[in-house]
Amino acid sequence: MQLSRVRVRNFRSFEDLTVDPFPSPAVIVGENGVGKSNLLAALRLVLDPDLLDRHRVLSSDDIHDGGPGLAQGVEVSVEIELSGFDDDLDARSVLDGAIVSLEPLTARLTYLFRPRRRSVDAAAAADPQAPEAGDGKDSVQANAEGAEDVLTAADYEWTIFGGTDPGNSMRDVKRYAAFSVLPALRDTEQELGRSDRSPLTRLLRELPPAPENLEKTLTAMKQARAQLADDANIKQLTQQLADRIIALAGPRLGISPSLDFAGREEDLLRNVQLYIDAAGTRGIGRTSTGMANVLYLALLLERLELRRRAPEGEDTLLAVEEPEAHLHPTLQRHLFFHLLRSLDRLMLTTHSPHIAAVTPLTSLVLMYEEGDGVVRAKAVPPALLEERERKDLERYLNVSRAEILFARGIVLVEGIAEAYLVPAVAKAAGLDLDAHGIVVASVEGTAFTPYARLLGPGGLGRLFWILTDGDQTDLDIDQFPHLREGGLTRAVDVLNVLDPGTGQECRTQLEAMRQLPLPTDGSARAGRAQLVEAAVGHRVFVGEHTLEVDVARLLHREMQGAFDELVGGTVARRNFAEALQDALAATTTDQREAVLNRIEKKEVSKGRYAQRLAAHIEQVDDLPARIRLLRGAGQDTPVTEDDLLKIGGCGPLLALINQLCLACLGRPLVPAPEPEPAADPAGAVPAVG
Repeated sequence: MQLSRVRVRNFRSFEDLTVDPFPSPAVIVGENGVGKSNLLAALRLVLDPDLLDRHRVLSSDDIHDGGPGLAQGVEVSVEIELSGFDDDLDARSVLDGAIVSLEPLTARLTYLFRPRRRSVDAAAAADPQAPEAGDGKDSVQANAEGAEDVLTAADYEWTIFGGTDPGNSMRDVKRYAAFSVLPALRDTEQELGRSDRSPLTRLLRELPPAPENLEKTLTAMKQARAQLADDANIKQLTQQLADRIIALAGPRLGISPSLDFAGREEDLLRNVQLYIDAAGTRGIGRTSTGMANVLYLALLLERLELRRRAPEGEDTLLAVEEPEAHLHPTLQRHLFFHLLRSLDRLMLTTHSPHIAAVTPLTSLVLMYEEGDGVVRAKAVPPALLEERERKDLERYLNVSRAEILFARGIVLVEGIAEAYLVPAVAKAAGLDLDAHGIVVASVEGTAFTPYARLLGPGGLGRLFWILTDGDQTDLDIDQFPHLREGGLTRAVDVLNVLDPGTGQECRTQLEAMRQLPLPTDGSARAGRAQLVEAAVGHRVFVGEHTLEVDVARLLHREMQGAFDELVGGTVARRNFAEALQDALAATTTDQREAVLNRIEKKEVSKGRYAQRLAAHIEQVDDLPARIRLLRGAGQDTPVTEDDLLKIGGCGPLLALINQLCLACLGRPLVPAPEPEPAADPAGAVPAVG
C-alpha cells in the first residue's frame, strides 16, 4: 500500500496544495520556509496514530494566512489517497468504506476541521442573510443585541472520514495505515538511553528472547541479587538509611527500607544496551552524532519491518526530516542510495544535494513558491521520460548538478567554458547569479531535450534558460542534415517539448533553410534570424557559432589578456591577436578555426582559458557602453532585446543576460542612460557596416 495523492487546503503554508502523483518512496526538496515540514504535519493529522487527539484541534497559527480565519468559519482539510493494496485482503477490509476508485483500486481518507453545525446554525439564526461558514467571506454575525457573534476554536470540530462523505467516520484507520515522523535535530543518544522512547526496547518487545532463556537469565539474576543483598556494605547502607528516616520523621511512618536489584522480565529488556564494539565496552556515547543517527535509523527501520510482517501488522510510512544531519557526504550518498531503492514506505525532506543526487527522478517532489506567494509542488510523472533518458539524467545529477533541484532558476549550457563565462558576463552587468538563486549547469554536451522535459511544464515546472552554440556548417545535406544548423536543430527539439505548435512551425522553416548553402562571406542563411528570435521567446538562445568566437567583438581585449597570461611566447601571442582581429566581424570557417585552434592547444585548453577569461570579464565596468557602441546606438536610445539580437556574434548571449537582469533585478541589461554621456569605451569595436 502506498500514498498516491495528497491535497492540503487552508493549512499553514498551503492555500491549496496538490501533489499528484505522490511518489513512493518520496524525497521532498525545496527552499527553506517553503513548507516541507508543514506537509509532514498535515499528513500526521490524517495518519499518525501517536498524535494525540487534542493536537488535531487546530489553532489560529495553523490556519493559512490571506484567507478566512477561525472567526470566519474556515474549513481545513487534508485529503490523501492510498493505492497498491489490491492483493492485501486485510487492507481491503479496513479501507472498504473509503474506496473511491476500482481501476486502480484507490481509497481516500480526509481530515476535516470545520465549525460545528450548531455553531453555524446559531450564527445563521442571528442573521439569515449571512454567508455560510467556510465560503471565504466575512461571516461575523450580529446577534439580537447588536453584538458580534464570532466563531472561536471552541466552535470547531475535527473528523477523519473515508470516501467522499464527511459522515463516514474512519478515525481508527490511522492505526492500520500508520504514519511516523522522525524529526530533524533529534538527540539520538538521549532517546536510545530512555527505555520508554528507545527503538531498541520496542524492537525487543516485538522480537523478545525465547521464554526459557528469559527464565534461566532471571533465575541466575535472582541468585546474583541475593548474593549482592548479603554484602556487608549493602546491609550497612540499608541500616543507615533506615536510621536517617527515623531521625527525620520518627518511627510513625512505618517505613522499612531495603535495597534490591530489578529482576522482572520487562526490567531485563529495558536494561539491554547497544554497544558499538564486539567486546561490549563502548556505548552510544562513544560514537559520533552521525553514527548514532545511523544506528537509531537502523533500529527504527528494523522494528517497522517486523511490524509490517506480523500477522496483524501495520503498514507504517516513515518520514525523516533532514536525514543528512551530522552525516558525512559519502555516507549520505551510500546510505540513501540503498534506502531509496530498498524501501517503498519512506519519505524524506532534505536540503542535501548529496541525497538529491542519488534519488530516483520518479521519487522527487519539488516544493516551490510562485511569484504570488502560493506554494506549489511538482513530482516527476513516471511516463515523462523514456527509460534511457531517465537513467542518463540520474547519472547526470551528481552533487554539483543536483543544485538545479534547489535553484530558483537554471541556465543550461553545453560545457565548462559557458559555465564559467555566463556568470562572469552577468557579474559585469551587475548581476550576481548565486545571490539570486540562479544556477548555471553544464549538460556536458548538446542533448538539451531531456532536461527540457524534466524542468518544463510537464515535469517540475522550473524557470530555466538554454544557451547553445550555433554550429552553422555546410556539410552534405543528404548525410548530415541536422548538422548544417546544429544549434537551431537543438532549439527546435526543445520547442517541441515546451510549445509543440511553435516547434512544428519552426521545424518546417528549419528544414527549408537547411537546403540553402552557407554564405562564404560568413553571414547566416536567409531566415535564420527569425528562428533565433522565435527560440528566444521560449528562453532558448542560439549563438552564431561557438561562444569564444561569438564574444570576440565585445571582449577581445579581455580575451587577449587571458591568453597572454597562459602563453608566454611572443609569436604565439601575436598570432592570437591577429586571429582575434579577423574575428571582429562576420567570420569564415577558417577565421573561426584560427581562434579556436589556439585556445584548444594542449598548454591552454578551453576550460582553463575560460576560467582565466572569466576573471578578466568580471572586472569589466563599462559593459552597457560597449553594447551601445556595438549597436551603434546613442546614449539616449533604448536598447531592447530585439536590438541585442541584431548584434553580431554575442547578441544571443546578451539577450540571455538581459532576461536574467529583468527576472532578478527588475531592469534590463542596458538601463536608462545616465544624465551625463559616457566616454567611448576602449574595449569594444565599433559596429561594422
